[in-house]
Amino acid sequence: MQKRRLGRTGLQASIIGFGGTWISEIDKSTAVHVVRKAFDFGINYFDTARWDGDSEEKIGCALNDVRDQCIIATKTGHRTRKESLKDLKKSLQLLQTNYVDIIQLHGIDDEKTLAKAMSSNGALQTCKNAQKKKIANFIGITSHKPQILIKAVKTGEFDMVLVPLNVITRQAEEELLPIAKDLDVGVVAMKSLSAKTSNLVTCVYQPSLSLVSDELELRTLLGQNNTEMVYSLLRYNLSKDITSTIVGLRSLIEVEIAAKVGANYHGLTAIEQKRFNFNLEIYCRDCALCMPCPEKINIPAILRFCSFYTDFGLKNWACKLYGGLEIKSDKCTKCGLCNQKCPYNLPITDMLKEAHHNLASFSEIDR
Repeated sequence: MQKRRLGRTGLQASIIGFGGTWISEIDKSTAVHVVRKAFDFGINYFDTARWDGDSEEKIGCALNDVRDQCIIATKTGHRTRKESLKDLKKSLQLLQTNYVDIIQLHGIDDEKTLAKAMSSNGALQTCKNAQKKKIANFIGITSHKPQILIKAVKTGEFDMVLVPLNVITRQAEEELLPIAKDLDVGVVAMKSLSAKTSNLVTCVYQPSLSLVSDELELRTLLGQNNTEMVYSLLRYNLSKDITSTIVGLRSLIEVEIAAKVGANYHGLTAIEQKRFNFNLEIYCRDCALCMPCPEKINIPAILRFCSFYTDFGLKNWACKLYGGLEIKSDKCTKCGLCNQKCPYNLPITDMLKEAHHNLASFSEIDR
């Protein structure tokens, strides 16, 4: 398994990381076997969270005797010093370790939450105290919003970030990745196999936001079977300025497929470079600063679906996703509030009109 330096932490992390979310859904014996098999294949970066079910317990059990050969990153979802300290103590207990390599502030998706977590009584103070006591080596932050992570890393308080990135979720590439590189902040990619969209929870949204599916257009873009699709998605991420891309693994075959990518990646082929070269000019960055909409229209989701349609050629899939929304963009009254709030000066009301024109024809498919 190839490794890359995780920014100024100096940690050498496997380019494929183990995401612990989904092992909470399988029995302990199987989960422990899957985690250990990932380690045997050379994966040494394990990402979990206090709120990921019993993921920490299973990872701790699987890696107890090889702890010093692993990088374990966990998270606290609380914002205050008191509650986040409880999280960290519980994480150490379940992970069967006296320290974590990285403690991350989890799900910091707006400026208000960032400010609270970084206040004098915030969760960041727990992380900094943990560093002093040598029970956490480095501090990270996770967010679905690259704009928030940019603000965070500029404070100098964070050693690494965890951010969504994949073929059609490219917002982090525009500003965050270059800034992180300049500041020597490590970057780990999440949502490697799913199209995260504002206010929509990937794992429960129907139709599915998974990029590994039977949708014909997705197979045309990524590969004709699940294995090829996973290869394409992971290889795309590895072509960017990141250290590792984490994958939610829950079976031995999934571990083998992901590990094979990490062992054999040597850059994109000419065919892949051409396949993934999309000309994105006017598109929504999914920052959600245009929200809330008076008509309760999910503006970022609709504009993302329209981008899938116009920029990536995923027309039928985009129409199905649009059809899954209760409120369509034809409800827009053109009040113009969204236009005023967009930091990228997008003509949102015009884009919503175009989106409905493009997507509504299939709005009843697979509802």
